Amino acid sequence: MSEGSLAIIGMGSNQGDRAAILDAAVAAVKEEPHFHLWTVSRYYETIPVGGPPGQPPFLNAALLLEPALDPLTLLERLHAIEAKLGRVREERWGPRALDLDLLLYGQEVRRTPQLTLPHPRLSLRRFALVPTVEIAPWMLDPLTNLTANELLENLDRRPSLVAVAAADPDDPAESALAAEVHAGLVRALDAEPWRKADAPSPSLGHPVDPRDRAFAAIQAEAHRNAIKTWEGKGLGDRWVAADFSLDLALHRALAMPTVEAEQGGWKAVWRHYTHERAARAAVESALPPTFVVLVGRDAAAIRDAGFPRPVLVPESTHPAEIVSEIVVARHATRA
Repeated sequence: MSEGSLAIIGMGSNQGDRAAILDAAVAAVKEEPHFHLWTVSRYYETIPVGGPPGQPPFLNAALLLEPALDPLTLLERLHAIEAKLGRVREERWGPRALDLDLLLYGQEVRRTPQLTLPHPRLSLRRFALVPTVEIAPWMLDPLTNLTANELLENLDRRPSLVAVAAADPDDPAESALAAEVHAGLVRALDAEPWRKADAPSPSLGHPVDPRDRAFAAIQAEAHRNAIKTWEGKGLGDRWVAADFSLDLALHRALAMPTVEAEQGGWKAVWRHYTHERAARAAVESALPPTFVVLVGRDAAAIRDAGFPRPVLVPESTHPAEIVSEIVVARHATRA
């Protein structure tokens, strides 16, 4: 724990007198000797997402705390407050009297059976981001390095894009799974498909070095799908579903060895730099994904190492179940 770390706590209730329960939770937090409560957001009524049908609406809010506790102990104290105020943990995403979620704790990144930081769905949940932005718009998500306000703006952008990609595109099984998920997602969302173009054939002037060829392909694909191009299609609230991730392709290209640069002197180094800079600029000009779905063995490692977009790593490995997870995540970005 870093000294002076701030934490964001998400609150929710959809049973009983919801406002009174949230008021009682705030009072309980104030009584904790190892918490300093800086501020509380307004209470927002939201539609339940992802749980059993027929639930009543939630009241959601957020707290800005400065705890003198490590994250796991803080979470245990929050669970104790939940239990005191009537929370019974039975059904995931089911109705509950009180939910206290540890969303952010400074720049902590943890993946343990007891605790996940930041909260794995924070960047995709409007009902969590809206109150967070009210009290701490500058709070950073350590995975994307985006502020809470930037994460919310990302959900507001239209058209919305979900990109599905294999963590290792060279793995045939992962690539096949990603392709099946993409096809199912286009059907489930009635989404506008964005399919990666075939790699350009070698021609006069085409980069010789494999790394530079990768940058050139990224640049071409990004230019083909510039933001203005998609904005002009009049999709409104319809989603776009891509079968690859430009950011992942750029990440992989940057990791490739620069063989020619080692042999070609400063001109080759400058050529590599020029191709890389052009690819980076092109990616920033393309339609940015609302979130990226990574499937495969290394998906979580890629996300946790820092990725410039929100990433969903599915819990399932079955295509239909992954599509269902993505549909729920899509609802959470809007609700």
